[in-house]
Amino acid sequence: MSIVVLWVYSGVPLFRKTAKPLGYEVHRSQNWQYEEIVGPGSFFFKFQPVIEKVNGPIQEGREKLKQSPSDFEGLMYQTNMTEWPKEHQKYDLVKRTGSGYRFKPGTEPNFTFVQAKYVAIRPHTEIGDFDRDAYTDKMTFRGQKLAKACHPGRGQGVCDVPHIKLIGEIHPNDIIQGSVGDCWLLSAISALSELPVLRFQGAIAKIFRKTERKSWSPVDIEIDERLCMLPDGAHPSYDAELWACYLEKAVAIHCGGWDELEGGQCPHAWRLLTGCNDQYVFMDDGDGFECWGKFNPNKESWEHMENSIKRSSQTIWRMDWPEVGGGGDKRTKCGHNEMFERMCAWDDQNYVLAAGTKAGSDSNDTDGIVDGHAYTVITCLNDVAGTTHDLIKVRNPWGRGEFTSGEWCDDGPGWRKHPEVAAVCKPVKANDGVFWVSKEEFFKYFKTIYLCAMDMKKFVG
Repeated sequence: MSIVVLWVYSGVPLFRKTAKPLGYEVHRSQNWQYEEIVGPGSFFFKFQPVIEKVNGPIQEGREKLKQSPSDFEGLMYQTNMTEWPKEHQKYDLVKRTGSGYRFKPGTEPNFTFVQAKYVAIRPHTEIGDFDRDAYTDKMTFRGQKLAKACHPGRGQGVCDVPHIKLIGEIHPNDIIQGSVGDCWLLSAISALSELPVLRFQGAIAKIFRKTERKSWSPVDIEIDERLCMLPDGAHPSYDAELWACYLEKAVAIHCGGWDELEGGQCPHAWRLLTGCNDQYVFMDDGDGFECWGKFNPNKESWEHMENSIKRSSQTIWRMDWPEVGGGGDKRTKCGHNEMFERMCAWDDQNYVLAAGTKAGSDSNDTDGIVDGHAYTVITCLNDVAGTTHDLIKVRNPWGRGEFTSGEWCDDGPGWRKHPEVAAVCKPVKANDGVFWVSKEEFFKYFKTIYLCAMDMKKFVG
């Protein structure tokens, strides 16, 4: 069974075989629209925008925008300046860099912003009546009704790009966390999407499967194409894939609302997505890692679990270690070297892994590693390229923010000293949230490790 993403409107197909970062070079000129917005001149953004300040006639700026809409988000100018002599006019061109720049409309028409919008599918204003799902209009967050949901690709500022798609090539980098505090869920999804055995279309139904915790049976959640903007959930991927956004929305609905996703642990997400109860939490108490989980040895049964982790039992118990990797009873402790060897064994067995940092606010970090945050463990490699270097590849679900002071960070000295290691690991210098750490660095910053002890080949097969 699978979560059903129901596309209820007509338009171009959103399901394509491969994801290619095409940008706007394949755009259709007739799909561009230019909307004028007035306001006091304030704006907001996710990343620092690049603004080109120009002294010259505003009309020339308008023409430049329409000639190159793929290069610019829009044009801003003082509204009454169009009445000034041309030699005294000036304007700002906001470059299209993915900054998330948004001009704030208002009743004071001091400034005008001309926004270049690409409408990839039939505009939302032309849809008319449609079959709404039973959830989106009723959802709340922190006691407040959600802002009006938006239709991706239809000119409302969400994934308005030519290459919009539901699913391309499933990849960890498709996961980009929004403002909801659900790094535990998105890191878990990212870990599932990393496995090569899942990177084909037939597997997505398995990834989308949701398990009802009371009955342990899979269920379907039927949703329409709208995405919530406040809170802003997971963002579309950089190559315009939407599947992670809809999976997060469906899990939020299944758990009882967006508030139920605020705070949690990766094992609960894996229970929901795979139906597997063999979930483990390994915690380093300073004297080695211990194995914990939800199996109550006194009652010889699993703790009571709901769809929402907040409504589930918060009790954990010491558990026997997974047989893969060496096993061990409840009293077993593992030092860092042995723990790394077990992680390699689990990785080889197609189990999925994630890791947690020390407690704290995710507004704080140590050397780029965020406090109170869950990261995906993508792969573990021992004795890379025949050397003595043991490395772990990690991903931040924010899609940005990396380790900044390590031997093996994106531009770390380790790659230049050991080109044979670089040839195997193929590091990419980009602020995409993906980075490598040595075994020693990993255990310095990550004190909790999460494991879903299910062979994903069997899960897919």
